[in-house]
Amino acid sequence: MSFVSAIVFYGLPFLGVVAVITLVHELGHFIVARWCGVRVEAFSVGFGREIVGWTGRHGTRFRLSLLPLGGYVKMFGEQGFVREANGRIRVLNREERGRSFFHKSVAERAAIVFAGPLVNVVFGFFVIALLVWVNGITVTPPTIAAVRADSPAALAGLQAGDRIVSVDGSPVERFEAALAAIAARPDQPAELVVARGDAMLTLRMASPRSGEPDLGLTPGKVAAQRVGVVAAVEMSARITGQFLADNVAGVAEIASGRRSLDDLAGPVQIAQISGETFIDLGFGALVLLTALLSINIGFVNLLPIPVLDGGHLVFLAVEFFRRRPLSPRVLKICSLGGLFAILVIFVLVTGHDIARVLG
Repeated sequence: MSFVSAIVFYGLPFLGVVAVITLVHELGHFIVARWCGVRVEAFSVGFGREIVGWTGRHGTRFRLSLLPLGGYVKMFGEQGFVREANGRIRVLNREERGRSFFHKSVAERAAIVFAGPLVNVVFGFFVIALLVWVNGITVTPPTIAAVRADSPAALAGLQAGDRIVSVDGSPVERFEAALAAIAARPDQPAELVVARGDAMLTLRMASPRSGEPDLGLTPGKVAAQRVGVVAAVEMSARITGQFLADNVAGVAEIASGRRSLDDLAGPVQIAQISGETFIDLGFGALVLLTALLSINIGFVNLLPIPVLDGGHLVFLAVEFFRRRPLSPRVLKICSLGGLFAILVIFVLVTGHDIARVLG
């Protein structure tokens, strides 16, 4: 693949994913800031020089900037003062303090900071729910494709083509659910109601001994199953919750040394995954990847690291309990330390990505 082709097939899907996640994140900050009465001076997708932009009716400059990795919302009076065009610093007047981020209550500022990661997670949750509702889910019906000779299933009289209707009186709709119901009572026989042609049969099958779960059954082909809105929301909640739990466990393992930073995916690998997902699996899979990455970005931004939203929330918590903010000097030192840590992690992960791709 040529360099130009690589840029098109890998770079463009990656930039699209990053732009959507950034837009969602900054919209969270922007909307809550406006609700709290803070004047937003700039809303940017990307950093650096503006490529294209316009000024909204409330004075916010919306812009698409040159460097596409991230974005920001610039709020009026973030540090409690104004730096004028000539470089002179002046304090805010009474009217300006009412529109200043710095002069809002701790609760309002915390809501503005927390809104970005929260909207990332909520966005991912709703996208997953929409995909499940539109595309349905893949299930394995409780239909038997083959039965191994001399297995517990064969001894019970099960045959290829049988469909398991219930286990011990409980209806089953999936092959995995049938196996789980049988294995739930080890060393005890299970009563199966089986559909065979037009007949309904009741069979008794000896459950496998503990530690020997093989029943000798081969499932049939998987099938697509449509689900309603409520079921799609419930499934998305389970997927989102499990994904967040996996993120928490991953961070804990890295912090404890049980997992290496090499296991993290940097921008190069994410670009590769984005491109391959789009090429091999199509647009729907790329949308799912975007949803999962949005949830991941929301979680990562809540880590208590200065320069991340989680770090700002820690500063606000300290201010709440001290009843006064930390000094600018302490905030600057912490922010520089956090920025240095993020840059080190970025360089290490990106370097490992490049070595993996080239190797």
